[in-house]
Amino acid sequence: MTFKTILWVLTPLILSAGVIWLSAQDPKTPPDEGVRVGELAEKLQVREKALVQRESDVGQREQRLATLQTTLDKERADLDAREKAVKDATDQLEALRTRPPIDPQLIRTYEAMDPIAGAKALKELAQLDQAVSVSLLAGMQPKKAAKILDQLTPLDAKLAALLSDKVGLSRPKVPA
Repeated sequence: MTFKTILWVLTPLILSAGVIWLSAQDPKTPPDEGVRVGELAEKLQVREKALVQRESDVGQREQRLATLQTTLDKERADLDAREKAVKDATDQLEALRTRPPIDPQLIRTYEAMDPIAGAKALKELAQLDQAVSVSLLAGMQPKKAAKILDQLTPLDAKLAALLSDKVGLSRPKVPA
């Protein structure tokens, strides 16, 4: 055997022994890393499922919040409308309670009139300005106002009832 032949035979053997020795010295992947990758993939899938579930829950909650917001907006609008109606009614009641000032001489004149003539004059006055006729009746003595209203009833019963109602609302409540 020649030196060349021995070299050709020994070279692959030496190289193989070196590769084996190097692979034994520096392992590229520890044996348990393959198991960790599988576990990590499994954990990732579990987290993805949880994330999808959370996104679904968040979507449902957003829909519920939108529904509640719509309901709240409707109720707020309804409440505002009711508040405006109450304010308008309060303003109207206050306007009824505050009477325009009437000259006391005019009140005495109506009290001195014949009830039939007073009723006709009051009817005409009410057609011009109801607030003045209410203030006039409210300023009169109750017995004389009653006689005029008694005569006004056959002429215009609705007007007599309306004036009576407004005079009753405009008078301050006297404790019993």
